[in-house]
Amino acid sequence: MLNIKTTTVAFITLLLILSISSCFISISFIFFVLIIALYVMLLAYGSYFINSQFYIRTICSKNNNNKEIAITFDDGPVKEITPLILDVLKEFDIKAAFFCIGKRIVDNESILKQINNEGHIIGNHSYSHSCYFDFFSSKKMTEELIKTEDVIFQTIGKKVKYFRPPYGVTNPALKKAVNKMNYTVIGWSLRSLDTKNKDYRKILNRVKRKLKPGDIILFHDVNPEIINVLRNFIKYALSNNYKIVRLDKLICL
Repeated sequence: MLNIKTTTVAFITLLLILSISSCFISISFIFFVLIIALYVMLLAYGSYFINSQFYIRTICSKNNNNKEIAITFDDGPVKEITPLILDVLKEFDIKAAFFCIGKRIVDNESILKQINNEGHIIGNHSYSHSCYFDFFSSKKMTEELIKTEDVIFQTIGKKVKYFRPPYGVTNPALKKAVNKMNYTVIGWSLRSLDTKNKDYRKILNRVKRKLKPGDIILFHDVNPEIINVLRNFIKYALSNNYKIVRLDKLICL
């Protein structure tokens, strides 16, 4: 599997070979440009595709034949939506994982307590979920993670074990921050795209069509349509002999 270390070593070695060879034979400058461009493209790919594990070891699914899956939610808690999600999960006696934004916990502490009291997992999803988060220094990223962890601990008295990067983007700075926090990084294998698509039928059809054993499914508790999606998806999964388990039970961590 490609990662930042092996990729960088390979490209430096290739550039050195070309540089030395250019002393003896004519090598067009375009070859050097193409190699550097390819390297940059690989770095971008590794950053924006979390399941590449290019920078950080990330758990995106679980290989199993038991038709077990886990449901996760990002970006809450949201006062108008998260409690309704909890009602649906309670109706089917299903435990999920909620990756929470620190600033959204503030003034919604009662919802976080409900999530915890009903047996769901709470994970760190940064404090601000800023669109500039990926450009933060490692120090600033760590400060965000600590700030969210502190809010969670003050609310439910538990330390956070799992982290999901905002937008699913990773880089060397985030790796340093995650290592400092000793988090297990969680990705996904089935993305519902429920923040891009507001038609619950299309969202539901997508997750039904792509569902497979071992999936970690990504929903968001910011779209009101997710209530219909969730209820119908659970019915579909159970009727097809899938077992929906809590994230930690699926990945055994």
